[in-house]
Amino acid sequence: MFSIYRFPVVLFFVSFLVPFLIPFFVPAVMLGQESGMFQKLDEKIPIKTIGGVWFWCDVLFFHDWHIQENVKTDAFRLLDGNTIQRAYGTFEDCRRRLDEIQAEEGLLPMAGTAVVIMHGFGSNTMTTRHLAIWLKEQKEYDYVFNVAYPSTLQSVLEHALSLDRIIKNLPPTIKRIDLIGHSLGSIVIRRYLSGPLEPDWQVSENPLEARKNFTPDSRIGRFVMLGPPNHGSILATKLIGKDPVRRFITGKSGDELGTDWDKLQKTLGIPCCPFAVISGGRGDNRGFSLLIPGDDDGIVSTEGTQLDGAEEWVRFDVGHGEMLMTEEVFTACLQFLKTGSFHKIKNEPF
Repeated sequence: MFSIYRFPVVLFFVSFLVPFLIPFFVPAVMLGQESGMFQKLDEKIPIKTIGGVWFWCDVLFFHDWHIQENVKTDAFRLLDGNTIQRAYGTFEDCRRRLDEIQAEEGLLPMAGTAVVIMHGFGSNTMTTRHLAIWLKEQKEYDYVFNVAYPSTLQSVLEHALSLDRIIKNLPPTIKRIDLIGHSLGSIVIRRYLSGPLEPDWQVSENPLEARKNFTPDSRIGRFVMLGPPNHGSILATKLIGKDPVRRFITGKSGDELGTDWDKLQKTLGIPCCPFAVISGGRGDNRGFSLLIPGDDDGIVSTEGTQLDGAEEWVRFDVGHGEMLMTEEVFTACLQFLKTGSFHKIKNEPF
């Protein structure tokens, strides 16, 4: 029987081994099995992952499978629907293995309709998981893609380029693609839908007219923004500011939402597809946060979510994160994507 008196001895040996294990396990868990030992292991046994929280960016979806890129190492990996790594290496390596799995398991080509969900700043797909599961249960879409991207490590433009890659990698048999963004995710999608994804591109003097002449993909249907900081983030400006440590932690996107908002907003036009805004707040002049003037959801001011050109706008009595766990919000979101209105009752086919 294990004696409690032996615990200090065990603890001693564990503490002794930890410094030697860190060089292997930190790269394995956080940077994608970069060490030679883990790369060889990848070829033989599946490895459970956390699905891409800090460094991984989705670039291709196929049913429940997806290929991710590590933005720090440029390595790629293939994950199944249970976030188990099934291949590792270059994009071509992962794509080749996916083709083999498709043949082995008899997976049919994708066809029909899809909705793409993008989470917010400093977050991950776990926060949008409830929304993704709910949408799958409704069976209104053939596919629901909950996108992972490293929100604090890249700029809004880089995130938009990743979204562009995901959509381009969807086969032409996917006839319609709707979009849902939460917080920063809305801004990323808005950038994607504003104009060419070029570093020097800026919004024209008449963005409402300009959007008529731009379509990134003809399959794009409708777009719902959940708690979007459409006019920048007061909290990001106040809490991050120009502090070098905080700016290092929050990265490029944190700067763009705060002190660099003036630069970012010049690249954010009016989305070129029908879109609507769902906000959180209390419906009073206090909101959830003392740091934000007027009504707010605790992170974004209610007024700051609104954007010219929106088909509709609606507010729910929820906080910024709470809206991602509220079925009323989910229902309104799906209602707009299906009918173009939060208020229509009829169900029209996609």
